[in-house]
Amino acid sequence: MKTIASRDNAAFKALAKLASSAAERRKRSLSVIEGTHLVDACLAAGHPLETIFVSRHAADAPEVQELLARAGSATAIVLADALFEAVSSVESPAGLIAVLPTPRGHAVPPDARFCLALEDLQDPGNVGTLLRSAAAAGAGHVLLSPGCAFAWSPKVLRAGQGAHFALNIVEGADLADFLAVFRGTSVALSGEAKASLYETDLRGPITFVVGNEGAGLSAGLARAASVRVRIPMPGRAESLNAGVAGSIALFEAVRQRAVLS
Repeated sequence: MKTIASRDNAAFKALAKLASSAAERRKRSLSVIEGTHLVDACLAAGHPLETIFVSRHAADAPEVQELLARAGSATAIVLADALFEAVSSVESPAGLIAVLPTPRGHAVPPDARFCLALEDLQDPGNVGTLLRSAAAAGAGHVLLSPGCAFAWSPKVLRAGQGAHFALNIVEGADLADFLAVFRGTSVALSGEAKASLYETDLRGPITFVVGNEGAGLSAGLARAASVRVRIPMPGRAESLNAGVAGSIALFEAVRQRAVLS
């Protein structure tokens, strides 16, 4: 493997720019993932890697060597530890960063069985949490409106913990257009709704719709949904975090399908 020890190296400069600039990642249609878990999930899902950067201290680790062997034609580069730490986005770097072409989602079929639609969720942690919950619940598709945080940003990828590679993620989606053709039940989460999530039949094809952290769902999208439901809260809290609310809804559907089907 080639070794880089200078900050003036072109490959290192290119990595540093990708790691720090969302505009650069979008311009080049590339994403940056860090850590053995994310790289393993990416390779397991069959996504090709373009380049793998390994810190000098981690280069001989068996887990890293195994991932390098699975990476096929990806270029492998060893970075001096100080250079690796300079581009790492985590407090305790695991010694592995990979660059890959940003996966592109495909159109969600109208008869999809289990979907999640996010409108203008701007917090990367919430988006990543919901992607992780969607993957764990067995949802196949997640649609994000243009106002959502970029799904393939480093923060969302960390929060997703590999969920990205188990989902069809469609960014920039027109959610109202999708709900208009969706053949199942679209369920909008709203604290103002009268119907309870737990009294709603969630066993058929379903799309949950979750709105912005502060403003909730837009009036138009709420009207476009088949039903509006609330999550009963007997305690004194005024609302739930968007990531928590969406996760509760996803797993209520899982529960109903397991118990009531």
